[in-house]
Amino acid sequence: MTTVRGKSRFAYGAVVAMAVAGIGALPAQASPAHAKTAQEQSAASATSATSTTSTSGKAAASRSYTYLSFKINKKDTSNSRLSLVYVQVVNPDKVRTYTVKTWRAGSGTGSTNSCLKNRGVLPKGDYRIRSFEAHKDGGKGGIHGLAWYIGEHLCKPHGVKRDALFVHSEMLPNGKQGKTEPYRWDGNSDYKSNGCIKLKPSDARDLAGFRSNYPHPGKLYVS
Repeated sequence: MTTVRGKSRFAYGAVVAMAVAGIGALPAQASPAHAKTAQEQSAASATSATSTTSTSGKAAASRSYTYLSFKINKKDTSNSRLSLVYVQVVNPDKVRTYTVKTWRAGSGTGSTNSCLKNRGVLPKGDYRIRSFEAHKDGGKGGIHGLAWYIGEHLCKPHGVKRDALFVHSEMLPNGKQGKTEPYRWDGNSDYKSNGCIKLKPSDARDLAGFRSNYPHPGKLYVS
């Protein structure tokens, strides 16, 4: 495990103990350009919400789910955007999509070459969010606090495997700020990582807070 300027790409965020106030109402923001594709790919694993009966007597399942969308800023990968997107499938012909909230996030040390291990931006493509930990303790130099584990991904066209990938921040396992790096957030330079997606601590807590009022995101789409 390597570090960037004394920071680990695995240093991470804090746990949210209560729901974010007022998020029951969905803001009707524009959805990501790839939302339709995401809906189609995620529909099979969508969380069942309610069941209704149509006028013809046939049961129509209403499902809702969320996913994460990471938009890479090629001019400055440390100033990219991570969004939580909510999808409600009322029926096959009626799908509602909302961007719940968007945060600044970084990936890599500045290079747009996603095949560069420990330096390049996260490879584009689809990821499954494999697990979430509120108090992760990754040991010395590892991820601490809030951690969304997104596994590994092959960089195209060279087939380089990028592994141990997370969405994370910089903090201690208990969610508080450390006194030294890599567990203390100092500013814009901390958005740089070894390839993971990095949020500032307050934004990581904000994202985690939506777990109380929305389905947990099951996928991440990087574009």
